[in-house]
Amino acid sequence: MKNTYRWGILGAGKIAEKFASALNYTDGASVSAIASRDEGRGKAFAERHGASRVYTDYHKLALDPEIDIVYIALPHAFHCEQALHCLQHKKPVLCEKPMALNLEQVNRLADAAHRNQTFLMEGMWSRFMPSICKMLDWIKEDIIGQVLYVRADFGFEAPLEPQGRLFNLELGGGSLLDVGIYTVFLTTLVLGEPVRVQSMARLGATGADEYCSMQFQYAGGEVASLFSSITIRTPLTAEISGSKGRILLQCPFYKATSISLELFNGERNELHFPHEHNGFEYQIREVMACLDRGYMECPLMPLDFSLRMARTIEEVKGQCGIVY
Repeated sequence: MKNTYRWGILGAGKIAEKFASALNYTDGASVSAIASRDEGRGKAFAERHGASRVYTDYHKLALDPEIDIVYIALPHAFHCEQALHCLQHKKPVLCEKPMALNLEQVNRLADAAHRNQTFLMEGMWSRFMPSICKMLDWIKEDIIGQVLYVRADFGFEAPLEPQGRLFNLELGGGSLLDVGIYTVFLTTLVLGEPVRVQSMARLGATGADEYCSMQFQYAGGEVASLFSSITIRTPLTAEISGSKGRILLQCPFYKATSISLELFNGERNELHFPHEHNGFEYQIREVMACLDRGYMECPLMPLDFSLRMARTIEEVKGQCGIVY
């Protein structure tokens, strides 16, 4: 790493805690500032992670000249506004997934990044994990032949808190945006954008989707079967099946540390990739390497990829009646 990057973090919740911990683990990174509307929470966060400045105004952090890049760890509904403000002031942004609530907002963010010539990336940490990289290597090397089918699930049982971020539509609640996006990410990475989408969901009392079932078909006839839920526990696994065999991403697939290869000729292989820290370190290194090179986008997670995911999710939302 050529430089040491001073990070500012918007939000002081659970994911911000994990991210800050990984920043302090990663060479070339430091937690310089935290923004939280709860000053006491912000100060406690700063003490735990070594941040020298605490803001109660998100916009003020983005204007801090001693911040090199901002990580947005707020609820989904606030991603677009805060990312736009950073980009308008030419502050590089890593925005936690989903980048925004809908396709129109993702387009606005991509346009703002291009217009201001400022780095922007959706924080899909799975993309940079060794297990996902090995999966892509096996596919590229034709180890499992032509990919024909992808299956992935992400379901857990959350306590019903109508005003909490998982169930509150005003915060972007629901399974699709919170965890279903991981399954859409995997199929987009492996098969691209579907030509046909069939989906259904159960909308709870708040209007948030409690579960979402998705079936995708692709131009070459390939298919995908995906499921997400915040009320039903599922195995949290994924498989990629090809003409010669299949790849299994073990539980939890979105941050898998074990990956298996099963070929139809009887050959089997299982590899283990324990995280160095908590898994965020791989994404952090990639982002800082992009900044070192002066990139406006990450080649491994470009804005066009985020737009493809957003188009697919928009179709699912429309079919299921999910409205934010």
